[in-house]
Amino acid sequence: MQASNQMSIQVESRTDKGLVRTINEDCIATLPEQGLVVLADGMGGYSAGEVASQLAVETISSHLLPYAAPDAAAIVTAVEQANSAIISAIKNKAEYEGMATTVALAHFGQKTACFAHVGDSRIYRFRDGRITQLTVDHSMVQELVNQGMFANIQEAMDAGVKKNVLIRGVGIDNQVEVAILEQELQNGDLYLFCSDGLSDMVSDEEIGLVMQDTSVGMSGMADRLLDLALQHGGKDNVSVILVAIDSRK
Repeated sequence: MQASNQMSIQVESRTDKGLVRTINEDCIATLPEQGLVVLADGMGGYSAGEVASQLAVETISSHLLPYAAPDAAAIVTAVEQANSAIISAIKNKAEYEGMATTVALAHFGQKTACFAHVGDSRIYRFRDGRITQLTVDHSMVQELVNQGMFANIQEAMDAGVKKNVLIRGVGIDNQVEVAILEQELQNGDLYLFCSDGLSDMVSDEEIGLVMQDTSVGMSGMADRLLDLALQHGGKDNVSVILVAIDSRK
């Protein structure tokens, strides 16, 4: 039963190590009864990326769970605590040096949702037959496009700019800047949270086509998104969380 201060949501998720990586450094948490979903894509050598993403997801979840309706400030604080936890872990173990993680999360309330992200894990919304990317990647290549040095990401990559260099991440610096977005929810909205193992392998257009096919249900959509990432090479870990608002089954 949903709490009275939350809109009813349905959640489906998948995470996979992909076809190239030996371990899965992504970590996800889905807590639909609390209206909370969290996704993290770890980076670092050996098992360090896996440690960073798990620390982030556990710290954020444990901080937000006591709140009936966490506001933007509480969500920012949760990410800051995750940042501190990763920095502390690095200080305690030399082999963790260089580990960090992205995060993409949201709390879904009765009428609105609060989204937060750091890094290049993405959040998409599918509404009225149209897919919209709600987040802007905190990556070097995106920053150069933002500054007008390149017309688009493909042009920057063609010029030799690496796509996976982040300018923000949880655990990179002592302070972390969290991007926050609050939006009104509409009945029938469908949201996608994903690591770049999906968005690098599958185009927005293909993602939108999957999300519009309600005949397969939420489970079928999640399976299809994962399958597409693997079919296109599966070069990275792949994680997806789908959140449907109210009536979608």
